[in-house]
Amino acid sequence: MALQYNGNKIGVVHISQKHGDKTYKYNIQIRQGNCLCVMVYIRKATPEELKEDPKGKYFHSLYSFYGDEQHIKNIMKNHKGKCLFDDVVKIKLNMFYKEAWTLLKYFTKSGYKCECYYKEEKSTW
Repeated sequence: MALQYNGNKIGVVHISQKHGDKTYKYNIQIRQGNCLCVMVYIRKATPEELKEDPKGKYFHSLYSFYGDEQHIKNIMKNHKGKCLFDDVVKIKLNMFYKEAWTLLKYFTKSGYKCECYYKEEKSTW
């Protein structure tokens, strides 16, 4: 089965990574999918990339996904009690989505700071 996701944004993971002397910050979107959630990095195309493909205005890169709650448990068991990487700065979750409640449980167990909010949204399924 292929991994799929839609436009419903459950939340955002803010990460910070060092590459040499520079620190880069990224916002990884947590989206609804045909699993518990899909985490995707979305960026605008550069002018050079737009010349090659004028329709490709955005690039979506898979960061991670969770198939179900057991998948998160397995990851935590094998990664020193954490369900994401060490470069997480903050997580924002929209508690309107039932998946956010499951994610909140394991993100906080992993020691990540989570900011919760509630915003009703229309489904894109």
